[in-house]
Amino acid sequence: MAPIEAAALVLAFFVPFLWLVLRHFARLEDPGYLRRHGVVIVSERALQARSAPVGQFMGAPIWGSVTFKGMLYRFDRIQPASRREALGPGELFLDPGLVYVVS
Repeated sequence: MAPIEAAALVLAFFVPFLWLVLRHFARLEDPGYLRRHGVVIVSERALQARSAPVGQFMGAPIWGSVTFKGMLYRFDRIQPASRREALGPGELFLDPGLVYVVS
């Protein structure tokens, strides 16, 4: 195989893969996409804002509401961390087990 053929083969596989990755990241920036799917936040630093705490759970404050990517979420319930991927549309999970819903 000639070097130019090898380069063409690599490009033939790399370009579609790159397109898929970029498309996925673009979806994650879309608030509409996030409303249709649950969001898992592993660090409070990802939040843009939070209200005054309304309580505590496992040493972490329970914020009355939080803002993520421009969307306001209000506290709804506590859910085990082992089920953090089992979220419904418009829900946000924040460690250690706090679930918020879109307001």
